[in-house]
Amino acid sequence: MSLFSQLEELQWKQLQHDEKYHKDIWLLNVQQRITHMTLHLAKYSAKLSVSAFENNEIEFKKTIVDCLIIVFSSANIFNSRIYDISLNEQEKDFPDIKSLANYLANSERVKSSNDRLGDFSKAFSIQTGIMCKAAESLDHLEPFPFRQTITESLGKLFKTSLTALYCLTDQDLESLFSERLVAVERKNIFFNRLGNYETGY
Repeated sequence: MSLFSQLEELQWKQLQHDEKYHKDIWLLNVQQRITHMTLHLAKYSAKLSVSAFENNEIEFKKTIVDCLIIVFSSANIFNSRIYDISLNEQEKDFPDIKSLANYLANSERVKSSNDRLGDFSKAFSIQTGIMCKAAESLDHLEPFPFRQTITESLGKLFKTSLTALYCLTDQDLESLFSERLVAVERKNIFFNRLGNYETGY
């Protein structure tokens, strides 16, 4: 599959997961849904900061996977492709996600682990803060470019998170998502009827 197709497939599977397993959030209006996602990202931003401070790569990696899942879910709320909001023309030429991720990660691998985690955590916090400002401004109906601001931040969060992840692992993104989301899905009493991320919905 091409880079475009891989990213589109991940977004499509995320959409199906959210529709089936998160009805409580799916039924909220768009403003409430994106505020909910922003709160998720703010929560993860704090976890990344603590993991970076403690130089805990295992917890950092786990949290980055959660971040990427929420970024995909949030992009779907805006009917926006990750491919379009995240990548420049040069990056779109890569054949697949792993080659893109390795390209992005190469410049970071020369840093010490502690420096890398700290830099990623800071970059993530900046964009999450921007999203929090957008959500707050929307509540106040301030003259603010909500959609553009949030989608731009989501694009930057995707690249930051993907870069961070592939400084820590070489496991493919779909497998990481599957491990995380199937564990969530198994908590539903209708898991055997609803289908799942790994085998299909």
